[in-house]
Amino acid sequence: MKNSKRQQWGLVFLIAVQVAVLLLFFASKKGYFIDEIYSWGLSNSYYKPFVVSYDVFERWVEGPEFLEYMTVGPGEGFSYGSVWYNQAQDVHPPFFYMLLHTVCSFTPGVYGNWQAMVLNVAFYAGCLLMIFLTARLLTGDKCLAVAAMMLWGFSPGGLSTGIYIRMYMLATFLTVVSVYLHVKMIRDGQGLPRLAGICLATFLGLLTQYYFVFIAFFLSGFYVLWKLGKRRWKEAAVYAVALFASVGAMACAFPACIAQLTRTDEFVAAETRNNLAGGGIVRNLISYISNINMDFFGGWIRETAVAALAVGGYCLWRLWKRKKAKVALRPEDEAALILTLAVGFSFFAVSWIAVVPGARYIYNLYPLMVILAIWWVVRITGWCIENPKELLGLHLGMAAFMAVLYIGGYMRGNVQYLYPENEERTELAAQYRDLDCIYIDNYENAPLTQDLIELSGFSGVYIMPKERIGQIREILEGRPRGKGLIVYVDTNEFWSSGYDAREIMEHLQEETGFENCRKLYSHELSETYLLE
Repeated sequence: MKNSKRQQWGLVFLIAVQVAVLLLFFASKKGYFIDEIYSWGLSNSYYKPFVVSYDVFERWVEGPEFLEYMTVGPGEGFSYGSVWYNQAQDVHPPFFYMLLHTVCSFTPGVYGNWQAMVLNVAFYAGCLLMIFLTARLLTGDKCLAVAAMMLWGFSPGGLSTGIYIRMYMLATFLTVVSVYLHVKMIRDGQGLPRLAGICLATFLGLLTQYYFVFIAFFLSGFYVLWKLGKRRWKEAAVYAVALFASVGAMACAFPACIAQLTRTDEFVAAETRNNLAGGGIVRNLISYISNINMDFFGGWIRETAVAALAVGGYCLWRLWKRKKAKVALRPEDEAALILTLAVGFSFFAVSWIAVVPGARYIYNLYPLMVILAIWWVVRITGWCIENPKELLGLHLGMAAFMAVLYIGGYMRGNVQYLYPENEERTELAAQYRDLDCIYIDNYENAPLTQDLIELSGFSGVYIMPKERIGQIREILEGRPRGKGLIVYVDTNEFWSSGYDAREIMEHLQEETGFENCRKLYSHELSETYLLE
């Protein structure tokens, strides 16, 4: 009894250490990806899903007004109808945004890292626990389960999942919950509580991120095929009906999902359908393999592959020497093989249709890849090598090798979404906070969202298309100009207006009479200048 409690507290301690590492990285976060700002805005903006939903064009807007988009206003706390409405206008389901809105509702008028950190840390810790439980079921060994947990938790990929202020950490947690319950059912039987848990995880997973459908579909499909192979027709039918019901319940709860997935006037939905023709699969596969390289192998995937081939060759040689070695499949092994197929097909499906080849779309597969890596290594080496000491030495050597790769990944900056370069940009914006800002933008939402926090620090902001530059003297009439003028130019051709910044600035100098033009900084969607 005492030994069991000691092990439980040891597990809690290891999870706490990994959470502490996540918090250390979280504390060094200096900026946000545009989608992270959308997270706050879509969660908290009262029935106004986007910045352009506000009256921000062609009038002077006081900088702090922009933060209304990201914060809960007075009397607007716990307004889940607003969250539901905003997400119906967006391209994602609402569950994550409802949770973030709940946290933000306790601090109206405030936004901060800690609001998202509360959610991400909770689901990160929960994910660590579920990885441990799942790996323990598959391997039957607590030490190997701890290894799987730490292999994901300390990886740059796992930490990036926890740092990113979006729905992917929640989707990852729900994915591992579903996988754990499936493994339990394969090993211990299809009980009603486990089936109900899988249905709930599927319902909430689809209500969190549409890409959850891939692992849900393939895991369910191979599970049903396994049941049919065992001639358990009734169990297969009950399971299939229950899973289809959970999908139907999600569609009934958020009927806007149908319009979001079929609309023709929205870029992401349209490009997703276009990708069904397979045009982007090679690009995406290369990108995702590159992501996995950085997230787990520190950029040394070729060297890792060579080492893996060497170990594999050694194991095959040892297996050949045994000659009479027999391989018997346990229920846990069948579960691992089902999971291997589900992860492989899911990875291929995401690569097939993803519009943007970002690692975030496969983050929920990372814990499963780690669990399976542990299982495959242990089973293959165990089948091939009889000597326990030799086996332990091989496993410890592999663990040390991965630790070196992880440390190298930290040093190379492979933990994502920290944006250390943003600190200089934020300081520059703060330096000129008493100036007015002209934002040249053709009524596009994306660049304004990206630059929202910086814009909130200026005295006044006037947003207009380049066609209005000829009226700039009238626009600046009565405004203080002695110290200069900040100018943002929307420059991205793919996501927004695609203006030529040099042409814009030359035109503005001619119209305003400012003698000097100095570029302060640039971002993915815009460039920023100082006229003085």
